[in-house]
Amino acid sequence: MDDRLVFSYPYPMPHVHCGTTLGNGLLGLSVWGGDNRLNITVGVASLWDHRGGVHWSPRQNFRDIRLALERQDLEEIHRIFAPEKPYPAGTPRRPSLLAAGRLEVMLPEGCVLEEAKLRADVGLIEISFRRGGDSGTLRIALAQKEKGLFLLQLSVPAEIRAVPSRDLNPELREISFPEPLRWACGFQQPMPADPGYSLTFERAGELVRCFFQRGDKETPPRIPAAGWVEVTAELARYWGEFWKRVPVIHCESPLIEELFRSGIFQFQSMTAPDGVPAGLQGAWIEDHRLPPWSGDYHFNINVQMCYWPAFRAGLAENCRPLFEMIWSWRDTMREIARCFIGVEDGYMMPHAVDDRCVCMGAFWTGAIDHACAAWMAQMMFDYYKFTGDLEFLREIGFEFMRGTMRVFEALLEERDGVFHLPVGVSPEYRGAELNAWGEDPSFQLAAIHRLAADLIEASGILGVEPKPVWLAIQERLPQFTLIDGPEGEQIALWKGTPLEESHRHHSHLAAIAPFATVAPEDSRWSKIIHRSVNHWVRTGMGAWAGWSMPWASMLHNRFGNAGMAVLDIELWSRIYRNAFNHSFHDPVVDGFAVGLCNDKTVMQMDAYMGVVAAIEELFLFERGGELHPMHGVPETWREFSAENLYAPGGFRLSLSRRAGREEIRVEALRGGCLKLRLPGGSRRWRCGEKECAAGTCLEQTMLPGETLLCRR
Repeated sequence: MDDRLVFSYPYPMPHVHCGTTLGNGLLGLSVWGGDNRLNITVGVASLWDHRGGVHWSPRQNFRDIRLALERQDLEEIHRIFAPEKPYPAGTPRRPSLLAAGRLEVMLPEGCVLEEAKLRADVGLIEISFRRGGDSGTLRIALAQKEKGLFLLQLSVPAEIRAVPSRDLNPELREISFPEPLRWACGFQQPMPADPGYSLTFERAGELVRCFFQRGDKETPPRIPAAGWVEVTAELARYWGEFWKRVPVIHCESPLIEELFRSGIFQFQSMTAPDGVPAGLQGAWIEDHRLPPWSGDYHFNINVQMCYWPAFRAGLAENCRPLFEMIWSWRDTMREIARCFIGVEDGYMMPHAVDDRCVCMGAFWTGAIDHACAAWMAQMMFDYYKFTGDLEFLREIGFEFMRGTMRVFEALLEERDGVFHLPVGVSPEYRGAELNAWGEDPSFQLAAIHRLAADLIEASGILGVEPKPVWLAIQERLPQFTLIDGPEGEQIALWKGTPLEESHRHHSHLAAIAPFATVAPEDSRWSKIIHRSVNHWVRTGMGAWAGWSMPWASMLHNRFGNAGMAVLDIELWSRIYRNAFNHSFHDPVVDGFAVGLCNDKTVMQMDAYMGVVAAIEELFLFERGGELHPMHGVPETWREFSAENLYAPGGFRLSLSRRAGREEIRVEALRGGCLKLRLPGGSRRWRCGEKECAAGTCLEQTMLPGETLLCRR
């Protein structure tokens, strides 16, 4: 047992989002309870009720939307984005993910649950309980290969029953979910418009096999016969290989170390390469209500943040299910682009959708936020840069990037030699009010610049000629929109609108992170960015969400505020994470920020995964083809090490500071030109045979398998 990979949590655990969790990319088990009752909530990342939502139509076109906005006609906006037909009674307004239900395990009278240990080293949960002066253990294993299977090992007799979500969640009865077919060993739940599912179990001595399966059945399905030894041996191999592959971080903050180890385990659990794309909650869907925001795919930061840890952790393949799902929507995205702006060869997706790209509702600002597609295009190109997968770039990535830009090309207007975006939004700023838009939103401009740069670079890789308009955009589109402030020019939300209040989205600063189109130290922009950061800091954190914190950490990292980059991560842990290691949208501690949901049990995975990525970025991030190691490491950390951090271009880095000596070891996995921005300071670096000044960019061509050692 590796003690660093064992996480302990005390009972009682009063609700599902206090539970200890396991996941395999399809199922998500949340294990919670108290006294002698143990609940195992079974969430499923693909269990959608697909009814409801808004299907795009020619009514939702840019011309009519623009006219309605310019006329301040909110009634017309509502008409444009309303469903074409009223929803029938008993039908939900939007699709939603569902939990399958739960297993209730009643231990004998007198038993009291004491502690759960998450064994991240081997993918097990071990639960200790006492009975008088005796103690016992219950173990839970979730198979990785047979995705619907999980096992319980009991040392005492127990009563077990499978409870459908319909029995726990009154909303399901209100939206026409039929009565389930009940068996002694579980149940079959028909669904109103989708294939049904079953949750069953069987006992053999101390072993209980549990099985989730899709499909409508009249008799209990056959449960795979895998035994405890077989499944746990598979898990030990699976997680053993995983921990050898991912980065290893040691530093002077035990909290940072713990967050990274626990977080990267959760990342793998919810985004396995052979699993289902992860939405807001991963597979850990609650069973007593429909999940907040339907547990859907929010593409205005949340999905991206859920997947941010992948690349630097060497887990790029975990993004493939997400990319392939998006690519499967291409006919729908092409139809949306045709309806919206009249192009036949573009791709456009709304900001909140189900797994079929059905728009969740009439939130018009999200529906026209095209940077959502641009952000995913950036991640697709990042996938190529980290993996070198030329086939993916040629067959999927480049075409999605090109089609996404095609929509922007049609939206942009040229006036006096300058491109402008006449109507755009900054995510969720002013909600869906009539003033929630403007010309040239800085968020959209940064996304367009990132997309143009990536398309030009990808064209060179594929040997095709870049479109002249992409080059023109680089030259004639503003990097961001400026407005006069008390200290001088600063970055605006859009034309004429400064950041007026604390807001959970830091989107007007997206040129710094995540799109990295502007360097804060660039003399052309440094004063503007400094004033913008000061203004952003003055507006405060009082209306931030949990996922605002890691994004702020990344921004401070790039601003050179390493201490604040670390503090934002630590604050997130204290304020947005509960004692059972769950990540929440609203603060769980009063007095720091005002929650959006007024509910301290709204769990989302985006913030925790953003924290994992922000920790990776303390040690390594990339901008403009240059690698920036150690940029976010505080000078107060006298010792640290970060091993096996992956970088674009096929490089893997290990960094350390010990006894006053700093080292950077670079291994070329594919070979190519390394651009390494050496950390600044007063002392010089020796990189191989070269002596280099601190703060300079070392450029060196490396062969596959070659290693370069840089020492301060």
